[in-house]
Amino acid sequence: MLIIVSILASFSLFVLNLVLGMYYGFGTRHYWFPETLHFLGGFFVAMFFSNFSISRGQILIGLGAVTLVWELFEFLIAKIPSWNNYIKKKFRLKRVDFKFVDTTFDVFLNFAGALIFIYLMFK
Repeated sequence: MLIIVSILASFSLFVLNLVLGMYYGFGTRHYWFPETLHFLGGFFVAMFFSNFSISRGQILIGLGAVTLVWELFEFLIAKIPSWNNYIKKKFRLKRVDFKFVDTTFDVFLNFAGALIFIYLMFK
């Protein structure tokens, strides 16, 4: 049952990010919106990996892999001009940039969400 919940919740967060966050600019107008999505994303990705392993370390390694791929993708979008232009046009954005501080905070929030899930799961 947790696998279905985790997949549906993760997909919903992804769609929320695309539609509200990027297309309608909610993420740029409200600082807390992307932070909330990262925290919940970490929570639900950890929930997903808990279906395959009860090892806390393996759950965190899985989350780390997903986080690395996601943040790498954000970096590449900001640095590759054709990708950057496509995203700006598709989502009506003025700029797409990479900030190390933002990435660090995103990673922190992903792991914070995962640690809350692990605490609730294994208490």
